[in-house]
Amino acid sequence: MKCLRLVIATAILIQAFAWPQLPGDVRSDDLRLDRGTIANGTYTNNCFGLSFSIPEGWQVSAIPGFADGKALHTPGGGLGLITIDRHRDKSFGDRIALTATDASKYSGTTAQGFVSGSVQQNVNAAPGREMIRDAFAVEYRGRQFFRADYKQPFSNASTMYIGFVYTQYGGYFIGETVMAESPEAADQAADSLRGLSFQKDQPDPKCVIGPNEGSTMGVIGGIIGSSPGTGSNSGVPLRVRVSQGVSQGLLTTKVEPEYPDVARKARIQGTVLLKTTIDTNGDVEEVSLISGHPLLAPAAIDAVKHWKYKPYLLNGRAVKVETTVSVVFQLQTN
Repeated sequence: MKCLRLVIATAILIQAFAWPQLPGDVRSDDLRLDRGTIANGTYTNNCFGLSFSIPEGWQVSAIPGFADGKALHTPGGGLGLITIDRHRDKSFGDRIALTATDASKYSGTTAQGFVSGSVQQNVNAAPGREMIRDAFAVEYRGRQFFRADYKQPFSNASTMYIGFVYTQYGGYFIGETVMAESPEAADQAADSLRGLSFQKDQPDPKCVIGPNEGSTMGVIGGIIGSSPGTGSNSGVPLRVRVSQGVSQGLLTTKVEPEYPDVARKARIQGTVLLKTTIDTNGDVEEVSLISGHPLLAPAAIDAVKHWKYKPYLLNGRAVKVETTVSVVFQLQTN
């Protein structure tokens, strides 16, 4: 069965799909499935004929394009319409990604099968993931959706809960992928679908997909990278970008940095934040400084170069990973 694929996002290859494309010099927002508007706390997409009320306490993601209503194009015929976040005083917050996927790419698949297959594929994609519940029917505003959930280990012995909640509408699977720090928070996030309404029976057939104007990087379901819509025959992204918590779960060998004598004598301490690229073997191939004291940064970079990770698998194949790493330097107290 072809399945929806959620990965935690990345630089991805944008693939052509069945929806008609506008020529690059045509810019008609009124006829664009991949263009919506955000006003007064509501996302509206006239081509899909839907509106989504952003719940109180949630903010539109800082990913480029979303604040302007520009959709994220994804492999396999999908659009990430809007992503919203609820930040918490923890290593990660809660996230909701409202997406639309061309159902014709999954011939004969119902919304229930789409959701069930999506979760099962993600559970099988990496060790430590566990199915919580397979697809079951839920209702929001008189429309039947199907929901399935799984969990995966996160940093500091915590757990991330991810759910898929989708309905079939006019040739598309439309709904949410949610990420949360607890089952209760995941339920609250999924209930945001009470704010999703359809003003039409089907999308406007005159509307098309235009040139990609949003970001080609996205954070959906806690995994940064290609969002829902990749089938089993889709191309694999050259690399994905994952959160620091996800990469920590893959870490197998951690080399501690040597505290620079000059920094120790000057009583300098703090955190060095690095950007890293991990190759398909789990070796660190690139390290660059994001922030941190200049006397601490070289030691942090040298240590991280020797870290080792489990390969990150996407659709059963190892891919390169971009992530961030925090190296803490703390002086011992007498």
